[in-house]
Amino acid sequence: MNTAKVIISEHPIPYPKNGSWSQRMEYFLESDYNCIDYYICGKINGTLKSKTTFYRVNQYKSKFISKFFKGYRYKEYTKSIRDLLLKHDHLIICVVDNVKLKIAINSYLEKNNALNKVTLIFYNCGYSYYLDDTTTATFLKNCSEMIFLTENAYLYNKQKYIEFTPEVTIINNPVNKQKFFSIPKLEKESLLKENQLHNKIVYLWLSHDREKKGLNIVLNAWKDWNKSPDEAQLLVVGAKRSEKINGVQFIGQVPSDLVDKYYKMAHVYLFPTLCKEGFGLSLAQAMCCGCFSIAANNGGVSDFFNSENGILIDSPNIIANWVKSFNDSFELMNQNYQVQSFENQILSNDEWCQKFAKVFDKWEQRFKGKT
Repeated sequence: MNTAKVIISEHPIPYPKNGSWSQRMEYFLESDYNCIDYYICGKINGTLKSKTTFYRVNQYKSKFISKFFKGYRYKEYTKSIRDLLLKHDHLIICVVDNVKLKIAINSYLEKNNALNKVTLIFYNCGYSYYLDDTTTATFLKNCSEMIFLTENAYLYNKQKYIEFTPEVTIINNPVNKQKFFSIPKLEKESLLKENQLHNKIVYLWLSHDREKKGLNIVLNAWKDWNKSPDEAQLLVVGAKRSEKINGVQFIGQVPSDLVDKYYKMAHVYLFPTLCKEGFGLSLAQAMCCGCFSIAANNGGVSDFFNSENGILIDSPNIIANWVKSFNDSFELMNQNYQVQSFENQILSNDEWCQKFAKVFDKWEQRFKGKT
């Protein structure tokens, strides 16, 4: 009896845009930990140096077709599954972060009486899909396991839905520790001098400029704090804004392969998320770079960040909390507070690969134990 391990995603791999899940997936597929036999995804010209066989398929995204022909959008995905079922006794399939795709695959398997030949796993790359109970029941039907980024996300979903039936594995997002790491004090001082920030306490906000990322909260708190630009500077990376604020530098967008410089330069990292974060990757990167951090306690953040790592704000929408945190952190930095290394709280890419591979290996051993 032979099994095959399969990953399915709507987005193509390699993915041409920035995406943390696609980056770690690409790393995994090119690593020695890769145990995946087949990867089914959207079409793209790019390739990976991987032992995995790729099925790159067309997608049919017409709303008209989707309305009148249920399942047609993913018909080439299910055709690929049909081909693999002819070659193997059992498929261990992991669907990545796409509820509709998971439902379409389950529907196909049910219609073709193939559920006994497949183990379905779902990889949740966010926090929750906030579905109604009817849709959730359809989505979770025949789902053997769900992978969450944090225990906090799992507990939220368990509490939210009347029934929550899959086995659960928690795998935090990893950080590339070859790139994101703390630098020696003299090197940091040199970097600050190069950027005309010497003898200043540097605060950093780094994200996409969306309302839920909390930049407006930070800027209003900074205005209320009213610290002299000679003493403190706030670097805002990722936001294209033209406004002039005392002590604030808007850096604009920076290529993803260059952002580590700003983490290494900063003394204090700000993570004012106003949404239920699936994980909080930029906060984890800042921690690995040795930043003292101030973070909103939202979503999965508290799984890996607590008050020992910096300041955790339970009520992030209240400006006074940020003003106080600015002041407290400023005093600590002026007292030469030594930020402890917390990188052991964050997975490396290789550690993540090992944990991800174990999920497939576990189900393969269970299947072999039945035969």
